[in-house]
Amino acid sequence: MIAGGISTATTTMVLEKTDDSRLSPRLLELRKKIHSEEYLESAIQRIAMVISKKLVENPEELKLQE
Repeated sequence: MIAGGISTATTTMVLEKTDDSRLSPRLLELRKKIHSEEYLESAIQRIAMVISKKLVENPEELKLQE
C-alpha cells in the first residue's frame, strides 16, 4: 500500500537451506567467493568502472525515465 508516496507494505522472506550436492560447481565456487572481502572489493570496483564508463560514453542511456 502506498500512503503519501511512501510504501507502507512489508515483505517477509523465508530462505530454505539448499542441499549443496544439488548445486552446480560454478554456484558452489561463487558461494565461496562472496565470503572473500578481497573478491567483493574487486567486484564492486569492476561494477563502478563499468557504470563510470557508461556515464562518460552515453549519459543519456542512464537517465531516469519519468
